[in-house]
Amino acid sequence: MIQATSQITGHPLEEQVGVNVSRISRIKCAKCGKEYDEKDVPPNDGCGGRIDFEFDLETLKETITRDTLMKKKPGLWKYFDLMPILDRRNIVTLGEGNTPLLLSKRLAETWKLKELYLKNEIFNPSGSFKDRPICVGVSKAFEDGAETVSAASSGNAAAAMSTYAARAGLQAVVFVPEDAPAGKLIHLRALGARVFRVRKVRQGVDPTTTILRAACAEFGWTATPSFGPFNGFQFEGTKSLGYEIAEQMNWNPPDWILFPTGSGGLMAGTMKGLWEFQQMGIIDDLPRPVVVQPEGCSPIVRAFKDGQDPLSIIPWDSNDTVAGGLADPFPWDGDASLKYLNIANGEAIAVSDDAIENALVELGKREGIFAEPSGVAALAGLNELVSQGVIDRSDRIIVPITGSGFKDLATPDRLTPKVSIISPETSELKKALASYE
Repeated sequence: MIQATSQITGHPLEEQVGVNVSRISRIKCAKCGKEYDEKDVPPNDGCGGRIDFEFDLETLKETITRDTLMKKKPGLWKYFDLMPILDRRNIVTLGEGNTPLLLSKRLAETWKLKELYLKNEIFNPSGSFKDRPICVGVSKAFEDGAETVSAASSGNAAAAMSTYAARAGLQAVVFVPEDAPAGKLIHLRALGARVFRVRKVRQGVDPTTTILRAACAEFGWTATPSFGPFNGFQFEGTKSLGYEIAEQMNWNPPDWILFPTGSGGLMAGTMKGLWEFQQMGIIDDLPRPVVVQPEGCSPIVRAFKDGQDPLSIIPWDSNDTVAGGLADPFPWDGDASLKYLNIANGEAIAVSDDAIENALVELGKREGIFAEPSGVAALAGLNELVSQGVIDRSDRIIVPITGSGFKDLATPDRLTPKVSIISPETSELKKALASYE
């Protein structure tokens, strides 16, 4: 056994290194079908499809079992053998994963649900689930000797990329829409990212992804947004959410998992992880997934209900929603989302901004979890599907809460009572208290 030390964490690595045993049986582009060897696979091949990794699950199931998993140190990288990184010494980590799975009490009681669990992804280092895919993407960039990573996003993906780039000593370059809220850019700037607002030149064309592609091609940067077709390595990192859910539920997954959905990577990646565990005999059944999108931007919901071709999903013509993190008119990983909706007999629903805002307020005051609108959209979908009778109140349900309320302070500021100014007199306090009733 060779004891290795991570270049990023400085901690000993407990696994054997120096032995190259392939864990991946096939690497193939989901769109053009081109295949790759694991030592020369790029983040993307430029065709607009996602490069998918098929792991040798038959071989891996001999060493990855319930018992071996439970003995490993918690966190995303306990699943290293199911990630597309070649050498553990190239892992870039800040302790992502191992987020709490909380049994809801007061919210479940209010909504008359028997068994509702909240997977609190706010506990990830940059405050959202995006740390799961992005840490894998940045680790691979580091492994490949990249100097600069780049993303098109003003939200959670950009924050995650900038966070891990800083940890690895890589330069981060972020392209954001011209009208991106200034507050969201503070986080990026504080992490040392070079941030650029990009003007919209043509209607229906995202200027940020346009320049991302061009800049990465011209300057040799590594594209590291959360979209699978730009970086296939990252899609694999999201599988860890599915693995954790299986383990935290004692290998008995719930009846339903509801996902707040933009481009589709969260739902598809999580379900791929659960599907892999099922194929390996670690769990018996798959939960039924639900894609929840805002009514102002719900292309995957429409594609599912209309039976559209997964590789030709019709883009949405706007992104008008309070859940800005879900406003992806072109669902980059929509093909994978539709695949797992069909495999696991899933559902899809679009919800109003009013319902999303109500869920945000209810989650905060009932469970003490401060989340952004994008992070609670799935709760709004849950409430609606229960009222429709699609989900039974006695079902076992998990909802990931995917992003911190500190990502969008303007919305809770608008939805909650204003703060009164009073003199240090109880008479004034009594009057002010009346405003809360």
